[in-house]
Amino acid sequence: MSSLPTYTPDQISQFYSRINLPSKWRLPPGPESLAIATGTEGYEYLYALQRYMLSNITFENLELHYSRTKHTDIHPEILFKKMITSENGRGGHCMENNNLFATVLRTLGFKFYTTCARVSSAAGPNGDVVGRRGFFYGFAHSLNIVTFSDGKRYMVDVAFGAGSCTRPLPLEDGTVHLNMRPSQQVRLRYDVLDGSENLDSKFWIWEKRNSEEESWVPTTCFPKNVEFSPQDFEMMNLFCSTSPMTFFTQIVLAVRIILSGDGEKVVGEGLIIGGRYQKRIDGVEVEVKELKSEQERISVLEEKLGMKLDEHQQNEIWGVVSMLS
Repeated sequence: MSSLPTYTPDQISQFYSRINLPSKWRLPPGPESLAIATGTEGYEYLYALQRYMLSNITFENLELHYSRTKHTDIHPEILFKKMITSENGRGGHCMENNNLFATVLRTLGFKFYTTCARVSSAAGPNGDVVGRRGFFYGFAHSLNIVTFSDGKRYMVDVAFGAGSCTRPLPLEDGTVHLNMRPSQQVRLRYDVLDGSENLDSKFWIWEKRNSEEESWVPTTCFPKNVEFSPQDFEMMNLFCSTSPMTFFTQIVLAVRIILSGDGEKVVGEGLIIGGRYQKRIDGVEVEVKELKSEQERISVLEEKLGMKLDEHQQNEIWGVVSMLS
């Protein structure tokens, strides 16, 4: 039996409210949630949790720019306070959001483990393709692998940012799925990474393309059957919080997924990358705003993405490389 942290029933209720989860899926943790999580409706339950978290808890790195410490804490209770009870609309980066989500999944009775991933240099922070093949950076991303009663395993990632995987993705080699309307597709491919010396060492490679006419572009990769511990993620989090080699420490980033009116499908995303705000619906850029000052960016963070920074937090970016004039 796992000794890893779980949340209380009251905390799960608060989480459901925070992500605006439909009442059908607001199951109390215990026998009721366990029966659904491990039964025939397990996939739909997981899919609802994923898309409503993506659309209500922002992928963002504000703590690395608008705080005194310029460091994130990934303890589940700290994450819960920051993202669920603080009432300032905050989210977090991959190890924050996926760790919070993992604690929720564990509490509800899902069978899963958390693993590490490497991000491709071909994927830009705004979701655009910046290269066709590229290379994979070191392990600095996290995601969850969920197993259902039929034995099928699914990759679940609630914290990739722009161009996120919007549904649980089965670990099937080459199967193509619609990711975001109108034509963005994703797939997993099980293969040896370019440049590997050990040809028996294969990874699951998540790839995407915006239409059938485009080439597949690698986005992340992760190993098979490798579970990472909280101690592993503490080491990875230290790198992401402090290294000048990661864009997290160099640029302000915030991404929130947009759902259709009925909440059943992902239709777009709103994002801030440095000094630019973009909103995309059905693959079309419907709003663009160049942010020329800190006050302008802070206003857009609140008005467009629902995140509030108090005066003390706003002042902490002074002198930081990511500050707008």
